[in-house]
Amino acid sequence: MNIVVVDDEPAIVQMCLKILGEQGHEVHGFTSTGEALGHLAAGPAADLLIVDYKMPELNGLEFIERAWGLHPKMRVVMITAYGTRELIGRASDTGVHGIVLKPFTAAELSRGIKTALGEG
Repeated sequence: MNIVVVDDEPAIVQMCLKILGEQGHEVHGFTSTGEALGHLAAGPAADLLIVDYKMPELNGLEFIERAWGLHPKMRVVMITAYGTRELIGRASDTGVHGIVLKPFTAAELSRGIKTALGEG
């Protein structure tokens, strides 16, 4: 599966690259929403987008809207340390397919991905 990970924290991006790479996925990680959008615009659609909510350039929901403008069928998992009822509701209303709360384990990330893909 082709996965794009976007989080302004390099350690989170590296962790996701390691976990998902070990599972056999092709993973591209970005700490900048601008670079990630450039990657999405330049290439074929990713199967899955994993994106943080709180980032300096765009928040996760704004980024998702722009990403879906490029690839509307891409599945999305939001990762966040701000798992408030309001944010989870907004993410659900936006159409986010899964939410994973930080800090997370490899198993929790995998469950979030399975949920987003309709497998869990």
